[in-house]
Amino acid sequence: MAIRRLQQDFRQLLKNKVEGIDASPSSENFFIWNAIIFGPEESVYEGGAFQLQFLFPEDYPLRPPQVRFTTKVFHPNVWWEDGRICVDILKDGWAPSYDVLAILHSIRLLLVDPNPLSPANLEAALLYRDNRAEYNRRVSQMIQDALDADDEDEDEDDDADENINNGDEVVTQNDDGDILREKSTIHRDSITE
Repeated sequence: MAIRRLQQDFRQLLKNKVEGIDASPSSENFFIWNAIIFGPEESVYEGGAFQLQFLFPEDYPLRPPQVRFTTKVFHPNVWWEDGRICVDILKDGWAPSYDVLAILHSIRLLLVDPNPLSPANLEAALLYRDNRAEYNRRVSQMIQDALDADDEDEDEDDDADENINNGDEVVTQNDDGDILREKSTIHRDSITE
């Protein structure tokens, strides 16, 4: 039942493209999905690209998936340590009629409209409630730090002495002559746009 439903959810995502939201199953396990949400325009999260991971139970859609941000997010309803998200649609408010797109919409709306009365991150909730300017500064700094880290990663990739592409394995030799092997997976083009 779960696989059939996940296939249906994936077809819906392909059919109903939504700007700023995308998701796809892992090439190795259909119960693990990767997603991306771009910060909503005219919000403090604008300019951010936030990656998420979905872990679906075998009885999905009877039970909701576990969803967490893999990108650091400073938000009242996101645990800082592991990126887990505190939102009704993934807890008591779950209904089997919800699909991946509905979950992503709900999380994107949560970025714009946090619920500081049900905090996962108490510090973010208190700043959001009591000092919005500092909250906005922290969010903006977090987004800038992520962008800077991405730039550094790209620079490190350019500095590698040798890259050999063997199908879905990348072999890299660093300055010390050590051989590094990485499994590379290419997801749908739209997830990286």
